[in-house]
Amino acid sequence: MQDPTLPDSYFKAYLAQIEPEILTRKNRVRDAMNSALIAIGVRNAMLQEEALEAAGKIGKVVVDHGQTGCKTPDAAGYIRKTVEHREEKRAARQI
Repeated sequence: MQDPTLPDSYFKAYLAQIEPEILTRKNRVRDAMNSALIAIGVRNAMLQEEALEAAGKIGKVVVDHGQTGCKTPDAAGYIRKTVEHREEKRAARQI
């Protein structure tokens, strides 16, 4: 995710795989796919739009974290919250 030289098409391929498969995969794979969806969605505005669309189609992702306090974040909400936070930080630096 930190490599700015990777084109959006690289990540779109993952979105195309995540959307139809995430809900049928094994527990930890669902967790990893949900995290990847979030990471792709916060990369840039174009990918954000596509990741939010995918998250909307996927719906709630349920992951059994066992007897821990861990929770699976809602991808769409997490993407929006992260982007909003980044924009607030950027605005604060300009003051």
